[in-house]
Amino acid sequence: MTEDPTRRPRPDGEDEPSGLDGRKDYLSSSPGEAPAGTAGRRDTLDWARFYRGRGLVVMPVRAGTKECHVPNWSTRYPDALVGMIKPGDNLALRLDGHTVLDLERPELWPVFFNASPEGVAQATWVDRTGKGFHVFMRGECEPIKADGLVELRSGPGQYVVVPPSTHPNGRHYEWITDVERVAIAEVPKDALAHLRWKIEVLRRHAALIKAMVEAWRPEHRHFLALWTAGALRKAGAARDEAEIVIKTICALARDDELKDRLRALEDTYRKPLDEIAAWPRLETELAAIVGEERARELMRLLPRPPEILRSSAKIDEGKTEKVKTHWLVGGEVIDGALVEIVAGETVDGEVKPALLVYYPAENRIEVVAQFEHDGVVCRAYPDLPFALPKAPETIGPDPTLWQETREFIAAHFDHLDERVYDVMTAAVAWSYFYRDVKGSTPYLLFLGPWRSGKTRALETLEALCYRAVRVVDPSEASLFRTVELFRPTLLIDEAQIVDGNVRAVLASAYRYGAKVMRVVDPEDKGLSGIKFFNTFSFIIYASREEPPSDILSRSIVVHCERNTRPLLKRVDEAKAAELRTRWLAQKLYYRDKIRVGFDEFKSDDGRLQELFSPLLVMARTFGGAQAVEAIESYGRTVEENLRAYEATTDEAVFIQALVELVENRSGDAPEVVYSSELAERLGWPSRKVGRVAASLGLKRHSSGRQRGWRVDLNLIERYKLRYGLAHFP
Repeated sequence: MTEDPTRRPRPDGEDEPSGLDGRKDYLSSSPGEAPAGTAGRRDTLDWARFYRGRGLVVMPVRAGTKECHVPNWSTRYPDALVGMIKPGDNLALRLDGHTVLDLERPELWPVFFNASPEGVAQATWVDRTGKGFHVFMRGECEPIKADGLVELRSGPGQYVVVPPSTHPNGRHYEWITDVERVAIAEVPKDALAHLRWKIEVLRRHAALIKAMVEAWRPEHRHFLALWTAGALRKAGAARDEAEIVIKTICALARDDELKDRLRALEDTYRKPLDEIAAWPRLETELAAIVGEERARELMRLLPRPPEILRSSAKIDEGKTEKVKTHWLVGGEVIDGALVEIVAGETVDGEVKPALLVYYPAENRIEVVAQFEHDGVVCRAYPDLPFALPKAPETIGPDPTLWQETREFIAAHFDHLDERVYDVMTAAVAWSYFYRDVKGSTPYLLFLGPWRSGKTRALETLEALCYRAVRVVDPSEASLFRTVELFRPTLLIDEAQIVDGNVRAVLASAYRYGAKVMRVVDPEDKGLSGIKFFNTFSFIIYASREEPPSDILSRSIVVHCERNTRPLLKRVDEAKAAELRTRWLAQKLYYRDKIRVGFDEFKSDDGRLQELFSPLLVMARTFGGAQAVEAIESYGRTVEENLRAYEATTDEAVFIQALVELVENRSGDAPEVVYSSELAERLGWPSRKVGRVAASLGLKRHSSGRQRGWRVDLNLIERYKLRYGLAHFP
């Protein structure tokens, strides 16, 4: 992103605030006087030079409009755009590396901020537009718009008109901020995501909000708030989502009793679902205000559970015996809705699994015991081998989740290297997304002697990971059948005792689409007697011995030692269930939004890129700068250790000897080096020389009784780079 050269400590010595969504302390401070540091700016060109001097991309817009007349403005060089500005033009800033909250309705300011515009203007750039406000932030996100209400503009493909321009309605844009003194605030990715989520809620409910404002009369608004909240809750809307809707209606209707409305909302979300009044009471109230016909129109704007899903109460029990039952294990997508398994009601002390159905387009959930779809009754698989999360109350960004997960891990598992806690937290996050990425996955190996904490590491991750199944000494058939059925995060303890067939499955399971083929019906000689089982799985395993190289090369290794500090004796199941639930909310919210190119971790070693890139993406998405630095640093340590190890292998020693023989020859480089020369220099038997040379891809050469190897300088040069040897002089 574009750096802002004006970013510096504030004059009072405090660092610049890092968020603008109302969750930071500075937004609760009392507003100061409106700044007055920009009166010296005289004309359009003077302002253009000022903006460009702040590292911003400024460009011309037709006078009195918002229309940029420059072709291909989004790809033009900044200095070229400045040169096109003429006196009298309106000015716009292209949002390279920036995001702007464009409030078209000024009444909506309290929906997004706890402080006044003047208070926020002390922390970042804020201007008055012809209708509302612009709030500027450093950082980019995906743009979004709720028509007629608010828009989030971001990135070089968008721009906003700025002072001293004239709005099409004839009003002038004016800075509230003293832009000479205050820099544009840098806002964390999670804060931008939370801001975007608010606008997403407004976009989804825009028609309902505008219609309810029409009916929001003083003598009716208490009951309207109560029953609108009830309808939203019964439709599966999270409490935070319903609060945004009610707040917005109150703001636009100029309802000065917001606290009472939010209290009604709180009461609604605290009651049992069957005690809440919703659609009938709301429709009756609306009819008394706007008439029955208009009330019916407004009621159609309220969200309702889709007809394709019917709860167990609506499915006749006699019918279910005759209708085919489909057992779900979670992760299924049905008509665009994502189905997961969560903890349901407790019967005789046993928690029964329930079905959580998530609608991404509406960002809402509903939890049912079963539902009917296309004549099939869908139910939760009854005997699941993993701990279940609960149904999340809120679907949206969770800025503290990474740190709380890391603290949970550190309270249960001890390691001298603090970075390991971030690696393990990234592994927890990755377990929720690796199947959606559909590429490959690293393995995580806890390696160490007996009583070094390996099993405790697996127990800790089992409590947090998505569908974590922990096993000891699995058979080959049970392994791939478990992966096929449950699509779990697979944790294997004492992995050194697994047999060769299991190791063969593990060696291939890192790649999406990997399969094993087995005969399931020996009597059937056709293809129907053969079944292909998926083996793709995120595997976390513990071992006292190094596994074979094909598995080890796919693993991020954590070397374990005995504890050096006290730990919790038992896993905190209550906290673990809370964290699982919150990670499930992230899985739902970020579905189809996580992208891994497997080149995010920059390295000459392609395998290390593939291993650490997913963890780095998890840290960037959920953990922040400190987590990213920890993952990056741990990866670099592994990279250094790997290079040091490779430099001592037989292959590296062989290449070193070959290089020395080639360089010590007088004249041009020889075409052949003989095996006897290499054996003498290395002190190896000829058989070992031949084996290593063949494994490196050297071509044999025979001349009479002498045998040797052709010198391929390009091939040798590549090996020298790999093993850290000097280049040829």
